[in-house]
Amino acid sequence: MRAPEELNEVEWTALEHAYGPASDVPEMIRALYAEESPETERGENVGEELVNNLNHQGSLYPATLEAVPFLAHLALHVTWHREALLEVLTGLAELDESGVPPPESLGGRVRVAVLAELPLLMGCLTDPDPFVRQAAIRLACVGTRPAHPAVVRTLADLYESDPSASTRADALTALALLDPDPATVRVREAAAIDDRDREVRLAAALSVLDRTEPPYPAALVTVVAADGAAVPGSHRFTARPRPFPYPGAPHDRETELLTEDPEGALSVARAWIAAGDTHQWGSRLVGQVDERWRDREAQCVAALAEALPLHQDGAERSSIVRAIAGLMPRAGDPGSHVRDLLLAEAAGDEQDYAAGSPYAPGVAGRQSSRGKGHGLLWVGVEGAGDDRADVPHGAAATLTDGPDIVRPSMGRERTIRAAQRALARAEVVECARLALAGCGDLRLLEQPGSLSGPVLATFLTHHRDEALPRLHPVLPELIARGSAELLDALGPDLAAAHLPQLKQALREHPTLAAARLLGELGPSGTDAETADLLATVEPTARHDVHAEAAVSRALITGDAEPAIEALRDLLRAQSPSGILPAVGRLGPLGAPLAPEVAALLNDPREYGRSQAADAYWRITGNPRPVLPHLLARAAPTTTYASNDTAWYDRRDALRVLAGMRKAGALATTPPELRPLLELCATSPRRVTWKDDDELRRLARALLDEPMSS
Repeated sequence: MRAPEELNEVEWTALEHAYGPASDVPEMIRALYAEESPETERGENVGEELVNNLNHQGSLYPATLEAVPFLAHLALHVTWHREALLEVLTGLAELDESGVPPPESLGGRVRVAVLAELPLLMGCLTDPDPFVRQAAIRLACVGTRPAHPAVVRTLADLYESDPSASTRADALTALALLDPDPATVRVREAAAIDDRDREVRLAAALSVLDRTEPPYPAALVTVVAADGAAVPGSHRFTARPRPFPYPGAPHDRETELLTEDPEGALSVARAWIAAGDTHQWGSRLVGQVDERWRDREAQCVAALAEALPLHQDGAERSSIVRAIAGLMPRAGDPGSHVRDLLLAEAAGDEQDYAAGSPYAPGVAGRQSSRGKGHGLLWVGVEGAGDDRADVPHGAAATLTDGPDIVRPSMGRERTIRAAQRALARAEVVECARLALAGCGDLRLLEQPGSLSGPVLATFLTHHRDEALPRLHPVLPELIARGSAELLDALGPDLAAAHLPQLKQALREHPTLAAARLLGELGPSGTDAETADLLATVEPTARHDVHAEAAVSRALITGDAEPAIEALRDLLRAQSPSGILPAVGRLGPLGAPLAPEVAALLNDPREYGRSQAADAYWRITGNPRPVLPHLLARAAPTTTYASNDTAWYDRRDALRVLAGMRKAGALATTPPELRPLLELCATSPRRVTWKDDDELRRLARALLDEPMSS
């Protein structure tokens, strides 16, 4: 440890922290000795700023290493900052997801510096403040294992006799890590399963689960279901994971353990929801199960529907309805009760919700259809008082692509918070409609003209035959709005019957979907005016829209020369991944572009290589030159990680290979791909956190019987 008198012995100006030279570190450390909650000249908390400078979003700096002994001295000698500083030191020394950082790395040296301070800091295990004792227990767990006998004895004493149930629970969890005698650990935990305190029973059950292979014993799952649902009454930070996570654990310890057994996790989630879904612990656990496991959508929807009536907060309701909307197309019919519940949400009035916001009494929200076919939610502030004189007159946010919300980023905090509340309500309405469309509830189509493009697209994608009779009267107007989602789902058959509206959509809202769909109709489904209209899409428009319009015109007229020249210029000047799909659509007409496309197969910008392979075989008719590239991108393997970004490359390569199989350009699937494909097709776990359903579909398509060459 180093006392504040030694701060001048460090050349802080020669060290860096997150925001540049660390010359301000000594002053902030001295301020923490002097005041309980000091502030900077800008009105910010000194302690929070210091920690943010030294450990910015997980990044460490040379100044962090030098500051560790001073932070340890502060923790030991300044009682009012002790808990926070112990937590900070724990964060600096925690293992990352890959384990112990290399000793020579900055993270490794910072960890060693923190561990050097542990012997003295372990005196905090007997601090009068129970929150400090809990923070000291967490710090003890980042040290060497097994721990020093004195630390183990102190932890055992805390477990046996501490008046705080949360402290006893944390001590029990720590002993499972630090006690050198496994037999003692097991005896202690077996007794703790029947302890008088809920927190201790929960900690014991989780520690036993950590050593148990799933599926977990029903008795342990029952303990977690019963004792994990209550609000932790002995700690003021209720959002903190319960009990504390293991060092290096990327998520809540409960979630990591429980989701290894999906059936057990869902039973726990339903119990927590039945107990009130405090802090959305139950509904969030449902979402975690769906993120990790396949084919449990129906169970997840049923559980989330039980949670929805328990929440009145707009953001909480929004997150639950959004999750239901994402699950519904794969969940099947959820039953009349769930559909009625969603219908009530879909009829909600976001304007009333916004006007009732306590953050800005003058806020009014409304949904508009202006702007490229997407709904816009505008939030205006009226009658601002003197205390809000600087608030802008309006803040805008856009509702696009179904449930994705672009949050407002302008204006003062009160305006933004009110806008976010209004958007949360609008998101509840939109996501409820998406969920009803996903399960094919035709009651939503009583007024189809008021529905967004994504909702109508969901009907056309999943329940086309049932929905079309009700959509036919309003389809011309809806197509003319130019919603990209609706046009993507329309298909050539419906598009051909609504050519005037398609042209109007392209004229008023030039989008990829409108330009591409007109080209798919071909010369028999269009007219000369269509080709002239496509020629008017200027290069000043989005470059990918300009490319698609040029290709569609070539497909209609048969004259590819203007498109070839436009695409050649765009490939040189723009990101190839946005242009190559248009090149591939040209088919044999695009053969003159083969040299430019072939050059992109080894482009240093990796994200365009699979698109280049796809475009090359489509314009040349020869898949052989690109097959080695695609197989290398697919990287056959039987291992995976939920956050493995390489799956994006594999997915893109598999898309191209599946397209080759469908078109008959690939007679059989290469055998070296079979391990990867069988994993993607049959794994009960999700192979990747995103696009897993598409990955499974592609794998199944490629594993089908060989096609004729």
